Amino acid sequence: MVLVKQKEARPAADNAGPRAQGIELETYHPAYFTFIATKLASGAAAVYRRHFGVGIEIWRVLVMLALEEKVSVNMVCKLIGMDKGSVSRCFKSMHEKGLITFSHDPKDGRVRYATLTELGWQKHNQIKAIALERQRAFIGCLSQEEADALTHMLLRLHANLPEVEKATQRYLREHHIGEREVDNERKKL
Repeated sequence: MVLVKQKEARPAADNAGPRAQGIELETYHPAYFTFIATKLASGAAAVYRRHFGVGIEIWRVLVMLALEEKVSVNMVCKLIGMDKGSVSRCFKSMHEKGLITFSHDPKDGRVRYATLTELGWQKHNQIKAIALERQRAFIGCLSQEEADALTHMLLRLHANLPEVEKATQRYLREHHIGEREVDNERKKL
């Protein structure tokens, strides 16, 4: 699938210039991940809200609870990548809907664990069926070998995310990005 029409090759632009050449979306992988994830999530969210009364964030937490039995806000943040405020609101909504109960960590009373209720399990199982059907349709254009290879590559890419953050920080340091903004703020004082 090509997202944008193939353009004729342009001469290399000076990246320091005000009109540097844009990123070629055909080969910029993060764009495809974003496009795909956004469309899959928005499609799923619409179906889950309409037919099951929950959004995509609650579905993600339901999945995690079905796998882990009990989870804390921090565990959800770390595994799924949701921010703490979103997870707390999600837990509150799930509790109000009767999908989870809470217990406290006996070693640290500040930590609350969420556990699925019977209603939570029922909601999980209902949504799971359609989620698996959506996955089947999504990868239906791939052979089994390609689907297995995709899974393997996605796991490797996910494991490599810390390296992306390290490379980003290294680039910022090496190109003194951020220092200018700090210097400009100091000059204003």
